[in-house]
Amino acid sequence: MYERIFDTFSFYQEVCDGIRCFATSGVTLNMLTHGFMYGFNTGLFAQLRKTKEIQLDLELESWLASSTNLSFIVGTLFSSIFMDRFGRRPAFIIASATMIISWLIFIAAKSFTALLVAKIFQGFSAGVESTTGYILVGEYVSPNYRASFLASIQPSMLFGDFLTHGLSSICDWRNVAIILAFFSIPGLAFVVFSPESPSFLAKIGKHDQCKKVFYWLRGPDENNEVEMLIRTNLPSKQNAINNDKINGYKKVIHKLSFFDTFLKKRELRISLFIMIHLQLINLFSGAFLYDNYTVDVHTAVFGTDKDQYMYLIVMYLDIVRMSSSIFSVFLTQKLKRRNMLLSLVSLNILMYLLLGMYVLCKNHNLLPFDHISIGMTLYGFNYFSLAAGSASLPNIVAGEIFPLANRSACGVVCNIMASLYTFINIKNIPYIFSKVGVSGVFFMNAALLSYALGMTMYTLPETKDKTLLEIEIILRGCPIADDDETMINLKKHNETNF
Repeated sequence: MYERIFDTFSFYQEVCDGIRCFATSGVTLNMLTHGFMYGFNTGLFAQLRKTKEIQLDLELESWLASSTNLSFIVGTLFSSIFMDRFGRRPAFIIASATMIISWLIFIAAKSFTALLVAKIFQGFSAGVESTTGYILVGEYVSPNYRASFLASIQPSMLFGDFLTHGLSSICDWRNVAIILAFFSIPGLAFVVFSPESPSFLAKIGKHDQCKKVFYWLRGPDENNEVEMLIRTNLPSKQNAINNDKINGYKKVIHKLSFFDTFLKKRELRISLFIMIHLQLINLFSGAFLYDNYTVDVHTAVFGTDKDQYMYLIVMYLDIVRMSSSIFSVFLTQKLKRRNMLLSLVSLNILMYLLLGMYVLCKNHNLLPFDHISIGMTLYGFNYFSLAAGSASLPNIVAGEIFPLANRSACGVVCNIMASLYTFINIKNIPYIFSKVGVSGVFFMNAALLSYALGMTMYTLPETKDKTLLEIEIILRGCPIADDDETMINLKKHNETNF
């Protein structure tokens, strides 16, 4: 069926840029629904507190807010298993459909249980899409355009959050859910009519279809990459055939030996080490702090006498953050990854230190002059650095750095680490506020970013304009083998390096 669809649209091969946008738009539109999910809580809780339509207390609200994190992990684990067996595209279709179902449950909800089920569905969908989406874009798009398409995901999420806040200010939460359900349908439609990833098709041995989809996405100019992709995955196909012949307890032993091999692979260890520290940069860059503890931080920076300006300040920061995320799409085309990471994360660290010293001096009346513009300027540069670099670059590198054979498993590990970092933030930041204040949190985040930046710069290779296979070869330390003798030498090499 889908092959007939591809044949019908074969004339698009003359306009590969349009095809590339079509295939990746499904991912971008579904990431827009992530922004809907994050922004919906604010209007939902505020309106239910006033109308009492569904009785909620602080404990029940916390369950609704945190349930997405638990189901997020379930979705991540599901995507790893499902994606390797059935493909990236079917997993993404399931996630997109699940998100639409969650909005329908919200529309019909009349109890806390229904709201909780809807949030669980949303967390599951987000877990699947966060693992699969970046992989799909990384495998769809050529190296010259990959970073820009990956960077476009972050602005789409921020726009979804911004749009939901706007709708919640003028519409009832059920009407907002109806609107968001309709906005979620195009994302599902785009994914349904998009092809499977050529990397997955090569992995399962469908080489003719792999070439067809690859040329459909990129045209004939990158023929060497698809030939290398197929040649590289010939051992994977033979391994899959051999695995089917293993039965009973031998399969258990085989699985255990697989995990042992997994841990010994140099390219896996390095890529996971890099991504764990990039996730640290992402989650301690300030986005989480400012989104969840807005009142505490704004009060410390601007003081309680500026309450009448808070709405304008929040709007100003939202605009800075969104425009910076859009700017990062173009910035990734001009700058190398390492240079971009070093400059923008360093700016983030500098702004943390300046904000910390500013708040500390403000609290002890040591400022010779104070004005609201000082805090807004420091905030603006901090938001620019985190939106253009600290929050967007980890997502870009996540779509490039993982080896093809174990990409889904690596995505699971990184998402679990992200959930762990989030949990640590939720549990500890209020306690740290009470002990060292907001300035102490600024200094702590600066120290964490400095450590993570140093470790990442030490291990991260330059990935700009390189194919996924070239990046894997760099991490591996030697070429990917296609004969038995080289595979034996490669195994010895991997076991004796990092």
